Amino acid sequence: MDLITIERKSGLEFEIQLRGHQILTDMSDRDGGTDAGPAPAELLASSLGACVAMMVQAYCDTHGYTDGDVGVSLTLELADDPKRIAGIVIDVDLPEGFPDDRRDAVMRVAEHCVIHGTLSNPPRVDIDFA
Repeated sequence: MDLITIERKSGLEFEIQLRGHQILTDMSDRDGGTDAGPAPAELLASSLGACVAMMVQAYCDTHGYTDGDVGVSLTLELADDPKRIAGIVIDVDLPEGFPDDRRDAVMRVAEHCVIHGTLSNPPRVDIDFA
């Protein structure tokens, strides 16, 4: 995996740099930022949604369910003490005509995305100060 670096731009706005890509993150106006980009919690949930969408789309493409594209919508539930994402509801739109008898199989595919696996089995996180 390539090194990911994060540098402050101004206020609570930070630029994430990875593999030649730049992603801006910030907090909303009500949370002390300027809303110049999605908040980190939104990026985490977006990563989950994108991972599920890619896995389900690949399944559909491989099995010939190509009458439309996969779409994903997420809703976050935030909690305090500790401050965190308490829940994520993922709604997946499948291609037209997707057979009901394949829904369990595609659910297993969605649950095997790396972000879902990570959130279901949290990694060790080491924070070091330079």
